[in-house]
Amino acid sequence: MGILLLPAFLAYAAAVIYGAIKSYKVIELHGVSLWLGLLLAAALICAIVPTLNVYFRFKDATSLWAFDVPISLLFNPIAAVLLVVSFAVLKSHWVISQPLPLPFSVTATGVLLGISVGTVLSLFFAEQLLGLDQLPRTH
Repeated sequence: MGILLLPAFLAYAAAVIYGAIKSYKVIELHGVSLWLGLLLAAALICAIVPTLNVYFRFKDATSLWAFDVPISLLFNPIAAVLLVVSFAVLKSHWVISQPLPLPFSVTATGVLLGISVGTVLSLFFAEQLLGLDQLPRTH
């Protein structure tokens, strides 16, 4: 199972690093401003999404397969689409001659950072926070 989960985890870890670098550049260029508020709001909202997804998916479960939670987090289609769209917005200057306006770039950075950080943190803490660690495991 590690053959599937490790590359997906590394992709999310790379997204965390890339999002952190882009966030630092936004903070470095604009300081404490409206853009920082937009970045943090997008990141916080999107960081909650993976945990809520796990909660609503498994809230009525009576037992869990050993890898249910990690697979549902790492291979979540909503998170994958949001990451791809965010990365496409950030790299839109490759396709069009001028970059998108700053609000789109800052929001995309926040979404990228929030989804990736939320997924990585949920991998380690979602089962304990949601009480899923009390359910019996099947293998």
